[in-house]
Amino acid sequence: MTVEEALINRVKEPKFTEWHRNFVSYPEQIPDLVELALGSKKAPLPAHASWLLIHLAKADWTLLASYEHAFIDHFLVSTHQSILRNLLVTLLEFPLTDYRESEVLDALIAHLKNEEDKVALRVYSLYKLAEFVQRYPEIKTEIDAVLELIQDNPMSPFMKVGIRHFKEMCRKFG
Repeated sequence: MTVEEALINRVKEPKFTEWHRNFVSYPEQIPDLVELALGSKKAPLPAHASWLLIHLAKADWTLLASYEHAFIDHFLVSTHQSILRNLLVTLLEFPLTDYRESEVLDALIAHLKNEEDKVALRVYSLYKLAEFVQRYPEIKTEIDAVLELIQDNPMSPFMKVGIRHFKEMCRKFG
């Protein structure tokens, strides 16, 4: 059975995300999973595959290290909210990289500002931005200005928690 066939069969199981353990045990199947996540298969297959990437990255991000540039490239061009969110959460497990750094920073700020984006994408963008603040403290003023604009409008509870968590992360940096 191919990874695609197995994914289709397993996606409706209650503990679907536990299937990431299969890829920890059989890392030779990871390229097929990544191809499904980043490829052009019909929805919702890429979203489900990218969801598994999150759990795989949380288990051992180094298994996905060779795909970091591909994840970033796809993050910068995708318009699919679920895939963007899943790739971003996956990338949160990776150390900050110099690869396409300014483009990633711009994209994260754009997602944070965009009220049309799903709140999870906006909050996870904020968490990745905290890593940039640690590296470049001078950008915090720009992010704080964006947060002020966001806070001037009604916010979801998740956004409120995300902003509070961002501020706590930044306080730890000094």
